[in-house]
Amino acid sequence: MMSETCTREISKADVEQFLFGKHITACPACGRFRSQCDLDVQSITCQRSPAAATSLPTGAAPVDVLMVVCQNCGAIQFHDRTVVAKWLDCQRRAK
Repeated sequence: MMSETCTREISKADVEQFLFGKHITACPACGRFRSQCDLDVQSITCQRSPAAATSLPTGAAPVDVLMVVCQNCGAIQFHDRTVVAKWLDCQRRAK
């Protein structure tokens, strides 16, 4: 089940549900109220720096993140894709 959670697609609507569920309702830079048309979402994979990789228990494993871009001012936020997927799964089970 863990691999299914991590590999499934996360849509813009899913990201919006996560943000509003966590009470992140405005861009931290410009304050514009967020809706689906106010943000763009990209899935990216980041590689940890060698220095951080040696001090972390996960080693040099890449991190899958969602990059959320405010369409009003261009500010960028990053959210761990696995955390978002787990939160969404918990919300679905709670319904």
